[in-house]
Amino acid sequence: MATTKETVSAFFSKLCSGDFAGGFDTLSEDSTWTIIGDTPLSRRFTKQTLLSDMIPMLSTFKEPAKMAVDDIIAEGDRAAVIANVHGVGPHGPYDQHTYCFICRVKDDRIVTIVEYLDTVAVETALVGSKIVRPS
Repeated sequence: MATTKETVSAFFSKLCSGDFAGGFDTLSEDSTWTIIGDTPLSRRFTKQTLLSDMIPMLSTFKEPAKMAVDDIIAEGDRAAVIANVHGVGPHGPYDQHTYCFICRVKDDRIVTIVEYLDTVAVETALVGSKIVRPS
């Protein structure tokens, strides 16, 4: 049985190398991935909606987002992953200089991910400007 840090490290290693399919194999069938904020990507994804909704949005990037992991801190069934990413979206550069994922692992599978990121950077790269939502 792998440790939480080993499971999370293997997942992010695959994402960083561009092997999204291999990374998603590490997710449990009932896993969720929540992206904070109110951007076009902000919501709770299931494993299935990651493939049907998130990946098509990311495929619009002129230069695919390349992620690098700076650190993984794990205790028990949870891990915090500190990372950075650079790419070029359909409307300009996409840079997350420092952002964080909180992951929970059960039975060598990732069951939850919550992604904390610069929402303005996502929105600007995807749609060109911050969308003002009515209150």
